[in-house]
Amino acid sequence: MNAIKTILIIATLDTKGQETLFVKNIIEERGLRTLVMDVGIIGEPSFTPDIPAYKVAEAASRTLSQLMAMNDESVAMGEMARGAENMAFNLFTNGDFDGVLCLGGTMGTAVALRVFKRLPVGVIKGLVSTVALSHFVTPQNVGTDLIMFQLTADLWGLNRLVRRDLRKAALAVACAVQGDEEIYEKDVPLIAMTTLGGSWLSYAPVVKGRLEAEGYEVALFHSPSMQGALMERLIETGAINGLLDLCPQEVMTEYCRGLLNSPGRMEAAARKGIPQIVGPGGIGFFPAGSADGLSERFKGRKSKPHNDISSGVQASLEEMIAVAKIMAEKLNRSRGPVIVVIPEQGFFVYDSPDQPLYYPDGRKAFIETLQENLRPGIEFIKMDCHINDAEYAKKVADLALEVFKKRKEESNV
Repeated sequence: MNAIKTILIIATLDTKGQETLFVKNIIEERGLRTLVMDVGIIGEPSFTPDIPAYKVAEAASRTLSQLMAMNDESVAMGEMARGAENMAFNLFTNGDFDGVLCLGGTMGTAVALRVFKRLPVGVIKGLVSTVALSHFVTPQNVGTDLIMFQLTADLWGLNRLVRRDLRKAALAVACAVQGDEEIYEKDVPLIAMTTLGGSWLSYAPVVKGRLEAEGYEVALFHSPSMQGALMERLIETGAINGLLDLCPQEVMTEYCRGLLNSPGRMEAAARKGIPQIVGPGGIGFFPAGSADGLSERFKGRKSKPHNDISSGVQASLEEMIAVAKIMAEKLNRSRGPVIVVIPEQGFFVYDSPDQPLYYPDGRKAFIETLQENLRPGIEFIKMDCHINDAEYAKKVADLALEVFKKRKEESNV
């Protein structure tokens, strides 16, 4: 990247030109360069951009006149989003910018999310939006790492509220880009591990400590969030050397239509052939929002409030069986070594005797179905313990070190 860093600014300059120029000036006052991309199609830009709208349209194999002739703003802006996505990817690949900041309402936000998904995880991405905190911006629509700024007032020119919000966003992204330096030892293997919060699953500190003592770097990914999707993207790029998928709860959440699912879970590692140790952490319940805001389809089921914004809802027996089959199907595609380690006495803290989500029947059905549907060659280990027992963490750590060391030795041959 360039010695003086550059921020790509994407906005519709026919409707958000004044605000975009304000952001551009603040960033440049910090000593950074800017590269402004205009994705507006309705009118003339209020200042001359570095990348005019017609160039963006051409990147989608269109002309502005063709887009205007459609007489459908949503379709036309969809084509502009495709052009912006292609152009931003090519610019970043060529080293032309170091971070990106997008401004807009629903249209600008839709364009931004298309662009962000195409860029690698770790690239600084800022979104200043009227709908940053809304049902329009879901984990599935986002699909990557970004910084979001919810505007206090709409972008209809500058006023004290808009100036305050835009200044904060511009300075935040500028400082992030200025200070962004990736420093790591490339010869240290990076291992991904999935988990819930420490009060639900307790194996993480033990397993992480054992691996780090042997020279591995371990990154934890919180399952009931979009971090699972980010982890899948990192695996796909080759950034992850091994996977401890001990809490693949998003598979259950997606099947049960709960909140915070990550489509595509348990797939990248299979395609890449990296070694996997797989467990059932969190299987048996799924996140479904606050206790007083549960969907009608979940009412009547056992549930456990976690805090003011989230609850766990118990899966049905049929769902436990279905999820076991899905997991087996995904694991059966694996090109690398896979070991499944099952603690038969419980899959999370509340799946214990005298706890609200204790589920021996569901657990039994899941274990039997998973074992029956896994292909030969996948090692299946059952342990007479709870997932939070010390012996489970020790067993997983022992297996992980054995498998990861073997893979490391093979790669050095």
